[in-house]
Amino acid sequence: MTPRSRINIPLLAAVIFISLILLCIGWQRISIDTDVIDSLPHDNPVLSSAIHIFRNHPMQDQVTIDVGIDRTDPDQLVTCGLAVIQRLEESGIFKTVGTTDIQEQIPKLVDHVVDSLPVLFTPAMLETQVAPKLSPDQIDAAVSRWHQSLLQMDATGQSTYISRDPLSLKDPLLAKLIFLAPSTNARMIKGQVVSLDGRHLLITATPLASATDTVVARQIAQTLETISADVRKTFSEQGISVTLTPVGAYRAALDNEVIIRKDVQNAIIFSTIGIVILLLLAFPRPFIGIFSLLPALSGAVTAFFVWSLFYPSISIMVLGFGGAIISITVDHGIAYLLFLDRDRRTSGKTASREVWAVGLLATLTTVGAFSALYLSQFAIFRQLGVFAAMGIAFSFLFVHLIFPRIFPSMDPAKPRWLPLPKLADRLFSMGTKGMAAAVMIAAFMIFFARPGFNANMENLNTVSRESLAAEKHFLTVWGNIFTKVFLLAEAKTPAALQATGDALLSRMEKEPGLLDQTFLPSMIFPGPGRRAENLAAWKAFWTPDRRDTVKQALDQAGACYGFTPDAFSRFIRAIDHPESLAAVAGNPDISEAFFGLMGISVHAGDPKYRQFASIVPPPGFSGTDFFSHYQDLVTIFDPALFSSQLGDVMVDTFSRLIATITPMLFIFLLIFFASFKLTLIALAPVGFSMICTLGTLTLTGRPLDIPGLMLAIIVLGLGIDFSLFLVRAYQRYGKVGDPAFSLIRSAVVMSSASSLVGFGVLAFSRHSLLQSAGLTCVMGIGYAAVGAFLILPPLMGQYVEHRRPPRPDADIRARVRWRYGAMTPYVRFFARFKLKLDPMFSQLDDLLTFSDPPKTLMDIGSGFGVPACWLAESFPSASILGIEPSPERVRLASRALSPSGTVICGRAPDLPHTPVQVDGALMLDMVHYLPPEDFSLTLSRLYRAIRPGGLLIIRSVTLPTRKRPWSWWIAALRDRLAGLATTWRSSEMIQSLLETHGFEVQRIFPSDTRGELVWIQARTLPGTPDSAP
Repeated sequence: MTPRSRINIPLLAAVIFISLILLCIGWQRISIDTDVIDSLPHDNPVLSSAIHIFRNHPMQDQVTIDVGIDRTDPDQLVTCGLAVIQRLEESGIFKTVGTTDIQEQIPKLVDHVVDSLPVLFTPAMLETQVAPKLSPDQIDAAVSRWHQSLLQMDATGQSTYISRDPLSLKDPLLAKLIFLAPSTNARMIKGQVVSLDGRHLLITATPLASATDTVVARQIAQTLETISADVRKTFSEQGISVTLTPVGAYRAALDNEVIIRKDVQNAIIFSTIGIVILLLLAFPRPFIGIFSLLPALSGAVTAFFVWSLFYPSISIMVLGFGGAIISITVDHGIAYLLFLDRDRRTSGKTASREVWAVGLLATLTTVGAFSALYLSQFAIFRQLGVFAAMGIAFSFLFVHLIFPRIFPSMDPAKPRWLPLPKLADRLFSMGTKGMAAAVMIAAFMIFFARPGFNANMENLNTVSRESLAAEKHFLTVWGNIFTKVFLLAEAKTPAALQATGDALLSRMEKEPGLLDQTFLPSMIFPGPGRRAENLAAWKAFWTPDRRDTVKQALDQAGACYGFTPDAFSRFIRAIDHPESLAAVAGNPDISEAFFGLMGISVHAGDPKYRQFASIVPPPGFSGTDFFSHYQDLVTIFDPALFSSQLGDVMVDTFSRLIATITPMLFIFLLIFFASFKLTLIALAPVGFSMICTLGTLTLTGRPLDIPGLMLAIIVLGLGIDFSLFLVRAYQRYGKVGDPAFSLIRSAVVMSSASSLVGFGVLAFSRHSLLQSAGLTCVMGIGYAAVGAFLILPPLMGQYVEHRRPPRPDADIRARVRWRYGAMTPYVRFFARFKLKLDPMFSQLDDLLTFSDPPKTLMDIGSGFGVPACWLAESFPSASILGIEPSPERVRLASRALSPSGTVICGRAPDLPHTPVQVDGALMLDMVHYLPPEDFSLTLSRLYRAIRPGGLLIIRSVTLPTRKRPWSWWIAALRDRLAGLATTWRSSEMIQSLLETHGFEVQRIFPSDTRGELVWIQARTLPGTPDSAP
């Protein structure tokens, strides 16, 4: 950077300081959300139910520990397990550990079941489970088993069950309790859950605080590491190798935070480093390019600050795109500085004007595409859409509002060989061969461009290798719990919870097989209604004949095995007078002592009682039918249905985004370009990118997952940017060889390369969501860039540079319009309506009278050059020279007039130098902008510039005489806003001035019906008037 290059250092320092302040304020106001589950759609009932269960299931906070030893020794295994339990309790961070509480309640639960037999059997159960046990042979066998059990060492306490339930009617009811165990691949030994091979013991522990809180999760991890080391050391002295394998949500929470934070840090650091390296290779003064990061960084920081004003938290996944957003928004900063850092002196305002003209449409489409993410059903996409749209918009505004003040001007740079501009020019010169290659690639890929979708829940979280190994170990030893369907019933009171459970059980009893591997609390704790129904069924079942038969059989068996005559009196009382039993006539509510065992939880400050249960789906189970049939009673999480519904939502989201963005983008471009053909040309690289990206994903076996849904946004919103930059450059500069066009090509290469760097860094992330998003975006952006460089040049070259001109005998208006056909819609429509509505062009032929065909004509105040082009078409052999104060209009008018003439930037009275006198000059609708002294000087110089007898045609704008001249008022307001002073002159005043400066006025007549536009035709007189300077 040369010392003379002007940089507003105080403003630059102020911008950096303010950005840091905004970042600090935003960071203090906002919390970082690491919960990716919450990003799932909540308006889908299946997904919403699953999320609700995720949020409330005890498993969410539960820590499960597998204690393994290197031998099959259940007794020693239990000893190890008890040692671990003791240390967990001593740690002070768990409120419950192990199955101690449940063990204490099992005997009480058995007593409850035995005492409540008359209210626990439905009519069907009585016929299938009780009736077969009532034959004399079965009764004899039952009493015999009791007799044998009394002879065993562990017969203590059995006598009470002999009296109350000699036929063991409780057994099928209690057998259902096995389905309360965390795993069916287990057995109970000394009150502990032990695997079938006797080498593993299962311990569950519930922390005092939420295990998904990363602070708590880190504390749990440290505690378990300490306990593991302590237990290993203790038992290694006995020659026993002990392994502790913990799993739980705490590991996922901790792993996600660590992995995502690392990925986010890497994404920002490495994408910034990569972009800096690219910038160093693109600018004559290498370190100038680094400043192009400033708008992107400031835009991202400002978006973060504004977000903190309206939202309490932001997903860490959205921040993970921070580096990518920097790469997305850096393109306008690059383009600005490329126009500023050149081999000639440049100004910030000029650079801003060029970038605004070329980049405005790309910014609008990108902001619109990301804003469309708000239509997504995924909360994380809505966040990303709003955050990215704000970041891109703020970055764009920074480039045009702040950058020109930081870099108001820059001196010429020393020439330096730059590889990236050379690469851009080479890529752009592939011609029809490049387009043919692109078409062949697309033709091949289209056969594979079928979007597949992956709704695997595991992709929502990424855990460490150690956590994956632990989960695999648990799956091998204890089985997969996600083969079950989980149910959640909620109510404000235990009685209401029982009523819900009764309704659920009654409904499920009507479906064969559904309860085969299921336990529901209402099976042993029915509510009042079900109790009454079951009691009535019990009474009806025990007919006098059946009671007599059972009593007689019990008496005979009892006598045979030495039981006293009243040994079974309690049971006889239950079948004769069941309502006399305390358990039958007492309070039906579930005792709080059984809440934990029955899966019931209630939390302080939470008015709801929650009861969790699970079922093992039988063969032929339909998750959809089950959900629709039971969702009115309970909340349901069916993993298979969840995945299916999530896949459907993904398809719907992708389709909706495509169906929404594509027509909106098409209509927007059609309005902006006002050309159906040009719109299709601009969209061609986008179609190429979509086909090739989907085809590549299919060929590489990577279906679209949740991040992949952004493909529609990336391709349609970002990929279109490259096309729009190049199409707008064609419209603005006309020819590929224009130096400014070369800068735009370099900016597009830099933009695509920086985006590939930003998303490429994400592709190497450890977290699956960030990695998938990175890979998908790299493909989408890469193919969009390839399409822009291979497909657009031949198509746009044909559209702009090789257009077929109209026939020479075509209408002159058509020939003039053709000159503007490849320009922007505003200029095209201006020329079209100017030619159609302005009476000037039907009157000029009558005014432009020459004895011989003119050779040189001058147009003062050319504007967009429409009258000058009319002159060129009217007099093909003439050279047209125009002058116009607006640089933008000079550029457009020169392009339209070429090769018939040129327009230079200047204002009267500073007329362009001509080697010979001109044959005529036009001053149309502009003399009122000249102060008196300038107008006088202009006429004097025109007299010298026009050959003797040459024409001067003036159309003057006069003050209106009508009452409400709306169009004149609007024009006056426009001039006032533009800072243009006006001097109104009558036709008589202009005639007098012309005659004073050596012109002969030949005709004066109105151009319009109101007389507000007046034609003045004059010719130069021989000789030099005394007043001429």
